[in-house]
Amino acid sequence: LEKEKAKKEVYNSFRNSLLIKLMLYGGLRISEALNVKLCDFEEVDDEILKISIIGKGGKEQFAFIKKEEVDDELEYFKENIQDSDYIMQTSTGKHLNRSNAFLIVNNIYAKALISKKGLHLLRHTLAMRLTAKGTNLVVIQKILRHANLNTTTIYAKATNDTVKAALLNN
Repeated sequence: LEKEKAKKEVYNSFRNSLLIKLMLYGGLRISEALNVKLCDFEEVDDEILKISIIGKGGKEQFAFIKKEEVDDELEYFKENIQDSDYIMQTSTGKHLNRSNAFLIVNNIYAKALISKKGLHLLRHTLAMRLTAKGTNLVVIQKILRHANLNTTTIYAKATNDTVKAALLNN
């Protein structure tokens, strides 16, 4: 019984880690991350994975993520679940839903002393990091799979540091 409990905790740990990384580093929406299966991951090259997802509006889209970000998690799942299984499952084998994911992620935020709440914060953080690094908005739009560039410009808030850097590098 103890062994079974430990096994479930390990599964949940890898699942939660992958859930956060898919949104934080791959820019997936929660609905997309919850529906990911092992067979949706494809190697583009040694560094990048392509993830087949059903995006907003039911369209098949592709997201990309650095292989090194999710390598450990994917190796674990390759050994523990079927290729066609949803990765995001509860410990009883049910498909993880939005409410579960919200509670899981907010619990992790609390442990990390992050006062904000919500799943979209992770995707938003990716966009803000890319903006701060000076990534072209059209590239960010493609990463986030926004149909309209205006949606992406919400993240393009110039900080005092980025304004200063732009002026100094002019």
